[in-house]
Amino acid sequence: MAVFDSKAQIVQLPRFLDERGNLSVLESEKQIPFKIRRCYWIYDVPGGELRGSHAFKRQHEIIIALSGSFDAVIHDGTEEKRYSLSRSYYGLYLPPMHYRTLDNFSTNSLALVLSSTPYEEDDYIWEREDFCKLKSEMLASGNAFEGDKGFAFKDNCADICGGDLAKKATVDDCRLITLPRHSERSGSLTSIENSKDIPFDVKRVFYLYDIPGGESRGGHAHKECHQMLMAASGAFDVKVSDGVNEKVYRLDRPYYGLHIPPGVWAEEMNFSSGSICLVLTSHEFVEADYWRSFEEYLKFKKA
Repeated sequence: MAVFDSKAQIVQLPRFLDERGNLSVLESEKQIPFKIRRCYWIYDVPGGELRGSHAFKRQHEIIIALSGSFDAVIHDGTEEKRYSLSRSYYGLYLPPMHYRTLDNFSTNSLALVLSSTPYEEDDYIWEREDFCKLKSEMLASGNAFEGDKGFAFKDNCADICGGDLAKKATVDDCRLITLPRHSERSGSLTSIENSKDIPFDVKRVFYLYDIPGGESRGGHAHKECHQMLMAASGAFDVKVSDGVNEKVYRLDRPYYGLHIPPGVWAEEMNFSSGSICLVLTSHEFVEADYWRSFEEYLKFKKA
């Protein structure tokens, strides 16, 4: 388990190797010491561009290179350090009051950022000089930010059996959502805030990558967990079933999301080269929340 303090640090994330494609995951207050309030990803960044030159007064964040590579230049008020991010199973954790700039984006880079607060303009410090002045004043006064101290771990609850929502859900309850997209000369950004841009609070984020051609992923349904699937890179199909009807959605843009409620069976397939399937969920991982057998799923739906 990573130990967090008030310094920037590289965090190794869980990586599950699978011949059908690999998976990495983060859960609120587990691999990261904060609750996820906002997720955004930066893409289509031209060569030589800089992104994200600012600091936060209150916000914690973790930055991950989902594909490609880029550097994060971090200034803590006294010294500057450069971190190279090039693996999707490593993240850079930044507590508040660290000025950061992202640069050296390789072709087809994709930066994923998870943060502890919704967007608040007042939380930003845009100019480096203003940041250094404020940080110096805080250090001189002895009121330097120490970050959140400690966080609770919750035991996974296995008492899940699937409720009325899961029983009644059909393929028509799945919804393709156009997510916010902010396009600039320096690249595009799609941002999601809990219960605002998506109909649930995010407790877990995971992503599938290194998927060989012809492979399928998923093949299960949830009893209580909502999911939002995006093609952060590349394209793939999602086949959903309610035990009676089927429907297929094509995800091929990083600003389209497919909301799948509990009680709907889903399978991802027809992955293009370099595809990354990004998934946001309403629940932490609990094995008891899954139907992994289609026959058992059908028994529940028909009961």
